[in-house]
Amino acid sequence: MNPAYLLVAVVAGWMVQAFFTYRQSQAFRRAAYSLRDVGTVSVGVGGRRYRGGRAFVAVAFDDTGRARGALVLRGFTTFARPVPLTTVQGMRAGRLAGDDDVDGLRANERDACRQAAQLWRQSRKRSTSTTAATPRGRELTRRSPAGSPSSAPSGGSV
Repeated sequence: MNPAYLLVAVVAGWMVQAFFTYRQSQAFRRAAYSLRDVGTVSVGVGGRRYRGGRAFVAVAFDDTGRARGALVLRGFTTFARPVPLTTVQGMRAGRLAGDDDVDGLRANERDACRQAAQLWRQSRKRSTSTTAATPRGRELTRRSPAGSPSSAPSGGSV
């Protein structure tokens, strides 16, 4: 057997895997974007790659800090797709960011929810003076001409 055939097979397999990984990430992105209509979306990752698998969780929080929607992407293959995570509906960000267990969540999902809630809380602390929310929930950081954050619009680009 010619070694070139083996190299071609490995490269072809890698390209197929990269294609399916791209499709999976786009499916998760589209699903997470759909949560933006409900609130501000924060994404967390939990678990280990080979021991129990990774879980990616997107949680939409409203202005009061309650989870209004969530989805999870878990699985060992690139064929996994995001599914709704109804267990966290209505929970406060403080509870999700804490160390208490949440019934109905796997350990990797719990870690991902914790990270998403902590990131959301951190962004809320920073947003009091340095960011402005857009109608779809995205946040824009405004910079003053000197490059330091400012709450007032500057003459430069936003």
